[in-house]
Amino acid sequence: MPQQPVAYDLHLHTEFSPDSTTPMAVYAEAANQLALHIGFLDHFELAFLDRTDFLNYDMVPQLLEAFDCVHTDYPQTSIGLEVDFYSDLKSKVAEFCDDYRSDFDYFIGVVHTVDRYAVTVLEEMENLVAQLGLREVLERYFNEVEGAIQSRLFSGIAHIDSVMRFVPLFPGSTELTSLWYTRTKELCVLCQKLGVLIEVNLRGLNHPWKQIHPAPSLINELIPGRAKFYVGSDSHSLSEFQTAIPTLMQMHAFLVEHDSLGLPEALQIG
Repeated sequence: MPQQPVAYDLHLHTEFSPDSTTPMAVYAEAANQLALHIGFLDHFELAFLDRTDFLNYDMVPQLLEAFDCVHTDYPQTSIGLEVDFYSDLKSKVAEFCDDYRSDFDYFIGVVHTVDRYAVTVLEEMENLVAQLGLREVLERYFNEVEGAIQSRLFSGIAHIDSVMRFVPLFPGSTELTSLWYTRTKELCVLCQKLGVLIEVNLRGLNHPWKQIHPAPSLINELIPGRAKFYVGSDSHSLSEFQTAIPTLMQMHAFLVEHDSLGLPEALQIG
């Protein structure tokens, strides 16, 4: 029986993501010293397979081979993918998940874009808001996340309200607080209903949003309804991972205390 880790971080980006250069073994060695279980969760974005810096079908075997080498030395590791959901590519996303599900411990669904503009990149968010208006961007984003949850393709949903990352920088953002809160809570309740895990994502703390995703007030509201969460630092470097560890441990302990920790099926012990 494997030893129970002191905490889990199921969202780490490695050199197989376009926005990270950190090898798996570097994270694994640091996590091993603290008895943490870590999950590698690199991006897979079907809409951007033509970009050479993005993970594509040809690179998946390399990713899996690299993980196998690390996992041999560091058993408290797992391999997942952060799979972008696109409503217009739903059948292709489903086909990919079906084809590769047995190769990975879990797939986590995510929405990064509206009309192929990244809401998590300030310049692209600015373009979106200029074209559509802030309210419409939020509405389209939350509708797409709902589609990801309804698809039932994923063990969990990452940073469920990440569209809010840069929202405080835009005029009129305070008037949309109710929209954000209502829609995010609805989506979390839907996850609870369908047995989809909700990620407590720490990356929002590093942006103008200055909150985790979803916000602590929402987590507290959802716990009595038996919603299940896991924690992901969403680190893209070793320094980010090390900085996130105290908050990660605190959130993990909070979820355990309230019997609200959930793990993908492949990671469950006993």
